[in-house]
Amino acid sequence: MVIMANDNDGAVPWYQGIELFTGMRRLGKQVWMLNYNGEEHNLVQRKNRKDIQIREQQFFDWLLKGDKPAKWLIEGVPAVDKGNSWGLETVQ
Repeated sequence: MVIMANDNDGAVPWYQGIELFTGMRRLGKQVWMLNYNGEEHNLVQRKNRKDIQIREQQFFDWLLKGDKPAKWLIEGVPAVDKGNSWGLETVQ
């Protein structure tokens, strides 16, 4: 499961995404959370729309086609590296 929880979302509070993510992890489920700072419920900034499209493609290619996973799927991207390291490269 991939969750998108943006910090400026007026429809769904971002902390509910964190609660869902944490609950799923505690249940031992595979879950990833994407957060786009300054974005609302729907992504407006072009760079963020492009980023989520790439990540969705990588996720489904890995899950359904058996392609090699991207780094963000295996290792994640720590919040402190956000914007500096994208984790879009594939893992060997």
